[in-house]
Amino acid sequence: MKQIKEFKILQSGLSSVKGFESAGVSAQIKYQNRLDMALIFSQSPCVGAGVFTTNKIQAACIKHNKNNINNSISAVIINSGIANACTGEEGIKACQKSAKYASKVLHINQNNVLLASTGVIGKQLPMDRIQKGIELLAAQKNSSKQNAQNVAQAIMTTDTKPKHIAIEVVIGNTPVRIGGIAKGSGMIHPNMATMLGFIITDANISQKLLQKALKKDVASTYNMIWVDGDTSTNDMVLALANAQAGNKKITDSKHKDYKTFKKALHFVNMYLAKEIARDGEGASKLICSIVKGAQKSSTAKILAKSIIASNLVKCAMFGNDANWGRIICAMGYSGAKFDEGKVNLFFKSKAGEIQILKNGCALDFSEENASKILKQNEIEVILDLQSGDKQATAFGCDLSYDYIKINADYRS
Repeated sequence: MKQIKEFKILQSGLSSVKGFESAGVSAQIKYQNRLDMALIFSQSPCVGAGVFTTNKIQAACIKHNKNNINNSISAVIINSGIANACTGEEGIKACQKSAKYASKVLHINQNNVLLASTGVIGKQLPMDRIQKGIELLAAQKNSSKQNAQNVAQAIMTTDTKPKHIAIEVVIGNTPVRIGGIAKGSGMIHPNMATMLGFIITDANISQKLLQKALKKDVASTYNMIWVDGDTSTNDMVLALANAQAGNKKITDSKHKDYKTFKKALHFVNMYLAKEIARDGEGASKLICSIVKGAQKSSTAKILAKSIIASNLVKCAMFGNDANWGRIICAMGYSGAKFDEGKVNLFFKSKAGEIQILKNGCALDFSEENASKILKQNEIEVILDLQSGDKQATAFGCDLSYDYIKINADYRS
């Protein structure tokens, strides 16, 4: 990943962030012989922020976190394999028992523990294994790079690779670090949060502004990804800030320090969002749907999402087929208003760029060149509406045979 002028990319992930420890262990919640429980722990209490799934059926951990997110937060415990969703009162009690047991072994207040689960819906958490896992996490936590990598792996389900990033940014005259991990491969649909994400920072920032920054940034990052149109019962993004960087506390939304922090947070969230889209179940390529030249931002967003959500477009991308009619069709049924007589369409990748439409009419283009462009592992579908200065980008992936294979036997 290339360095960005404003930010220094750090190679040690979550372990880069001052005052945090982590661990990932095998508790055999569902999987055998793989990491499936994780801990993110702060040596000093954090302010917390959270954005949660809009699915009306919500996992017990979502309800637990909503009740505790405004407390001082010391730890997040995550399990993969079992979602603890549609588990009734027993699922709620499992969260309470988990937080209470974590408070005992970590020596913190149980109201300062957040929880996350991901996996199969409808199964109860095996509390004997959960408690044993918490013991292992507490015993193994440290600030090593290896532990940080273990955490990113432990939260995975059908993901093919861990997703993590850390950066350093100067706020005022003080170096501040932000790290993040995420999981997501299927059940990805832009209706927040549609995945699990955990952001930690040593920035000194008020809880109010941390929540404001996270909630606003979600709209242009995680809410702009689409794999299969399903919104999970468990999805969330949590952010923790422990103030150990020692920067002057960020309390004013108009101050340049807050603007700098927002840019850094956006960089982290955007990277993780793209990695989730890139790792869609069975995917072979990342597709970026870019709509520019719109009169309204809302128009650009609707069109970008409609294109990336089309199964026919996704199948065409898998087949390296420049079937532009599917893209225009997806635009037409999106409900957005635009002038079809002004639409320009381009395909772009590291193999080159080709224009397909000009002012709404097809150009005579080389199918061979178009196919070469579409064979790359990252594709841009660029629409210029030529009607304004607003734009939006949505992220998704192609639809392959493997998507069906993976989801046909997920519970087994």
